Amino acid sequence: IMWWREHETTYPRLSQVARDHLCIPASSVDVERIFSKARIVLSDLCNRLAVQTVRSLICVGEWIK
Repeated sequence: IMWWREHETTYPRLSQVARDHLCIPASSVDVERIFSKARIVLSDLCNRLAVQTVRSLICVGEWIK
């Protein structure tokens, strides 16, 4: 994380994305809470989403706020 902070002027957008992603704490939150946070309605589609896809959707949602 410190490397990205030090190189923020060289890679401004990538630095922000990397720091946002690397600062996410490991969690044992159950799936229902993840979908609730992401405002995704449980459906057949959600049941087929990979964990990494859900994490990515949540990150993107936070970045555009």
